[in-house]
Amino acid sequence: MKVLRLSQWVVLTFAGLALLTGAGAQAEDKAEASQNKREAVQRVADAHDEVLITGAARLIVKQFSIRIARDLLTTWGKEDGLGTAWKPGVPEFDQAERQLIAAATVQPLAQLAQGVWVKDIRTEYVANTFDGESADTIATHFETKSGKAQLAMMDWFMGEMTLFNYTYTGRFQYDLKGAEQELKELQRAAQPRIPKKDNELEFSTLNPEAFQFVACSPESRYCPGVRYARMNAISVQGAILRHIDAVGFEIQEAMRGLRGEVQPMIDAFRARS
Repeated sequence: MKVLRLSQWVVLTFAGLALLTGAGAQAEDKAEASQNKREAVQRVADAHDEVLITGAARLIVKQFSIRIARDLLTTWGKEDGLGTAWKPGVPEFDQAERQLIAAATVQPLAQLAQGVWVKDIRTEYVANTFDGESADTIATHFETKSGKAQLAMMDWFMGEMTLFNYTYTGRFQYDLKGAEQELKELQRAAQPRIPKKDNELEFSTLNPEAFQFVACSPESRYCPGVRYARMNAISVQGAILRHIDAVGFEIQEAMRGLRGEVQPMIDAFRARS
């Protein structure tokens, strides 16, 4: 009986060790797969050139800040009974406007320029949309000659659509005074990135891998290109616009709390009027 019990104990012990070993191996495999996916997702996000998006974002936010500053100053002037003479072009008004913009926009504009926020958006959507294998397929494609050409076009059109959204909705004015620097910076960045005037057939001939990347069923797990393009055009683009709007509203709230900073300009105008 003792021998039987000992044999049973040995069998159970080795069975338990086998289960533990198997569970440990599964955990290691899972951790490795998770790490590989994170690296692939990061490669996809890092492949993009965000300069046009960040440049457009800075321009839009700067123009929004100028309009908000002028609206607030006009409202505060009315509350203090300054009348219609209190307006842009008046030295005290312009000084107050510069004060509001300097106090509320320097840090947000600098953060927009860094582009980390765009990378974070891309990383989130790629990670939530694709598995590790698909993310690796996308990243590997973008490392090829055809993939880089296709990527450059995607980045151009996303930057263009960012600006178009605000132009179409009347929130971007080409000739608005005060945002000339941001406009020139965007124009300088855009110039070397303008896509070549290739027609669709010529582009496909010169870049066959780019054509293959999207010329397949979006439902195929082996063909993530169409899903990636759609994700960028809809989900990522939408998130970018929401982030820009959120920065603008944060600046608006910051300016509303700065009336005390510009009250001396309002008082100076009243004193000489």
